[in-house]
Amino acid sequence: MEDDEVQRNKDNVRRFFECVFNEGDLSLVDKMIAPNYTFNGHPSPPEQTKEWVAGLRQAFSGLHFTIDDLLGEGDKVAIRWTLVGTDVEKKVKLTNSGTNIITIDQGGRAVSNWQNGGTPQDLKPVTPPAS
Repeated sequence: MEDDEVQRNKDNVRRFFECVFNEGDLSLVDKMIAPNYTFNGHPSPPEQTKEWVAGLRQAFSGLHFTIDDLLGEGDKVAIRWTLVGTDVEKKVKLTNSGTNIITIDQGGRAVSNWQNGGTPQDLKPVTPPAS
């Protein structure tokens, strides 16, 4: 059975994806991202993170992240996700997937995030299922 801290960390990551990315609640970023937060080894303080999320939500209407897997151990949470959104310029529905390993501090805030995949180059059109 998982300890309370691991469950809290997983809940925080889930909340970030659901509330910040999917619902656009940028007020949560300051509570969930530490001031010394890094993304793939580069500083990305809360204000920069808010700008990035706002830009992503503006570029893709109907942006939605689905959490495919969420695993926790110690101070780390691994998440595998799939996003779908419509490129507002090209009017094309696109999908993408990636994985992140997020390190959480004692206060429950993310301090580092290493992402694999999920880059703009990985975006693919959503195709309807074959009949």
